[in-house]
Amino acid sequence: MSELPRLMRALAEGTRQLGIAEDIGLRMQLIVEELFTNTVNHGHGGDDETSVSCRIARQASGIVLRYTDAAPAYDMTLSAEPTASETMIGGLGITLIRGLSQDIRYTRQNDLNICEIRV
Repeated sequence: MSELPRLMRALAEGTRQLGIAEDIGLRMQLIVEELFTNTVNHGHGGDDETSVSCRIARQASGIVLRYTDAAPAYDMTLSAEPTASETMIGGLGITLIRGLSQDIRYTRQNDLNICEIRV
């Protein structure tokens, strides 16, 4: 988790270099924070030395964020939508990511989870 601030700084710099609007950049930061937190807490069961990769690109279809991790296979596009309640704490990260995204694609390749998210 100690690497999260560095990842956020790199993402913010990347969005500035690509000339991405600030509101879209902030949306991407929130998405990456949720993905990274899920990777560490749920994928690896806590802090781990395994790295993640995050890349952004402008494409004809919009801004695409590609997030890759080496956690056990997990396709968030197949996850059921949880129902929020006043007593529930957490558990809405994937719902948040879906709400901030236009499209999410998942593949598993060479023991890596690859999420491509169009924002």
